[in-house]
Amino acid sequence: MGYVGNEPLELYVSKKKQSLTGNGTTGPYTLTDAVSSEQDLEVFVNNVRQEPGTAYTVSGTALTMTGNVAVTDDFYVVYDGFAQGTNKPEDGSVGTAQLANGSVGTAQLANGSVGTAQLANGSVTQAKIANNLSFPTSVIAPTQTSSVSGSVTIDLNAYQNFVLTMTGGVTLANPSTGRAGQTGFIVFKQDGTGSHVLSLGSNFKTAGAGDITLSTAPNSVDFVPYSYLSSTEILLGTPQLAFA
Repeated sequence: MGYVGNEPLELYVSKKKQSLTGNGTTGPYTLTDAVSSEQDLEVFVNNVRQEPGTAYTVSGTALTMTGNVAVTDDFYVVYDGFAQGTNKPEDGSVGTAQLANGSVGTAQLANGSVGTAQLANGSVTQAKIANNLSFPTSVIAPTQTSSVSGSVTIDLNAYQNFVLTMTGGVTLANPSTGRAGQTGFIVFKQDGTGSHVLSLGSNFKTAGAGDITLSTAPNSVDFVPYSYLSSTEILLGTPQLAFA
């Protein structure tokens, strides 16, 4: 249907609510805002609306009930006389059911307005991430730094890179975590004693199926890249030895 003049705005109406605590009497109870008549105020006791002028009367900010209100009663009022019309929905009234698919994009979001606290666990998946992501600063992978000896199982879910100071002989046990396509590095450092040897679990693979021989001098540093293909194939690259 057409309009003569400006088309009226769609208005959202919000009402002010005030919770009260009964004291076993009829009151008077103090309102936060003065009202001119009982018709400007809705009164509820245990979620039952009371009849204006019969169950209660008002005078300015004083509300007087006809019957006693117990302290355990759910007692609150809604101000009809303070209802406000606005072209913006009330805070908290818009959820996903009120939003059309694709209606909210980057242009509708203020910078920094969406953080981890606003995202439910598992709500961001690979399908929801655009190709060719760019980041304003460098992305740093989590790195574990620890002193190790004996059997060591690296946690490929929690960390991508590892800096391991060998305080004794080390056997890299077969990891039970990791994701196909994950790459990173392992830095092996000899402690002040040195001469510690590295052994590998059967799921670590090397070029030519050979062993990895590390530097054994005290405090020597070696760099070994890796690529995770599957739980039974973790490829180790050629070590770069004796960084000074």
